[in-house]
Amino acid sequence: MLVEHDLLETLCCPVSKWPLRVMTPQEVQEVNTTIVGDRASYADGARVTEPMEGALATIDEASVYAIREGVPALLPELRILRGGNAAPVTGAIPGTPREGPAADYWAELSRHWDDRQPPRRPGPQDTALLERVVGEALASARPARPRALQLGVTPEIATMRWPSGTHLLALDLSVPMIRNVWPAQRVHDAAVVRGDWLAMPVRDATYDIVVGDASISIQRYPDAFFSLVREVRRVLKDNGVLATRVFSRPEEREPLDKIFADLRAGGIGNLDFLRWRLVAALHRDRAAGTRMGDIWDAWEANVPDPHGLMESLGWPLEAPRAMEHLRGGEAVAIFPTLRELRDDLRQDFEEAACDCPDCEDGDRYPTMVFRPRPRPSHHRSA
Repeated sequence: MLVEHDLLETLCCPVSKWPLRVMTPQEVQEVNTTIVGDRASYADGARVTEPMEGALATIDEASVYAIREGVPALLPELRILRGGNAAPVTGAIPGTPREGPAADYWAELSRHWDDRQPPRRPGPQDTALLERVVGEALASARPARPRALQLGVTPEIATMRWPSGTHLLALDLSVPMIRNVWPAQRVHDAAVVRGDWLAMPVRDATYDIVVGDASISIQRYPDAFFSLVREVRRVLKDNGVLATRVFSRPEEREPLDKIFADLRAGGIGNLDFLRWRLVAALHRDRAAGTRMGDIWDAWEANVPDPHGLMESLGWPLEAPRAMEHLRGGEAVAIFPTLRELRDDLRQDFEEAACDCPDCEDGDRYPTMVFRPRPRPSHHRSA
């Protein structure tokens, strides 16, 4: 990967926040020699076993981050200590899906991304709403060279019409999502980095806009949610904008009987709309959310003949396989109500807009725009 100067101006070590530089081929070879000799360690004490194709180093020369498959891996626990100068970081940051059900969910999702339909991925109206609010935000700020930070690698966002001259950085933790979903061949003036949204490898106040697809609303509550809110506020300029699609649940719980009655009557557009209605109906409190396996259990209990239902609805007979993937799933979906989300963001951000797509259940999937409040007020304890 060719790491351009514009990108280096915004990147930093996610731990120390020191700026980064590109290591020379000779320096990379020197580190690779220590890796082959079993003498290189990550910050958590684990041995580095895979040679690097390239690398970034902090300008204090204390830490090294590998570039693999053309993508810099800027995670705290993947910090390679150089010369014993850096203090180790032990353990992963709470709430991040390094492994386990959440990581498995994203890996599986990356293999079936093209099977996703709205609302699980942005539809044309969602993309149009984002294009409009991004354009308006950057027009009012008038940066000489707009910088946009995308939380995740959602192709519909990466390939939308950005204002002329915009440089886009996408940040995602999941290797499978980067490898399988990031539209590398269809984006220009854009880069992708493997990083943690809760410990962004991004310098303070460097981005004009942060965009995401339900990136904030789906976070584990409260720790991961408030950590991400703080990070977004940190990397945004004072006149910047946060624009994100939101997955929300109604203030009043919808009965399961009504949902399945609507399904049998042909009142639900596809299984993805059904799945997200079930997430909302089965949702416990804000912290507990909905376990994916519970969605399967509700489906199995209420749809004894999936094949016959698909025939009656005129849906593809293979459609129920998407529900079968949820069987026993331990990953959790968090859908706040809009009131909950607004209350939790109020201290750090001021709501500027909330637009809903003109589609089935569109009021549950609005695109929201927030402007940062003055920096002195952004510190809080979650």
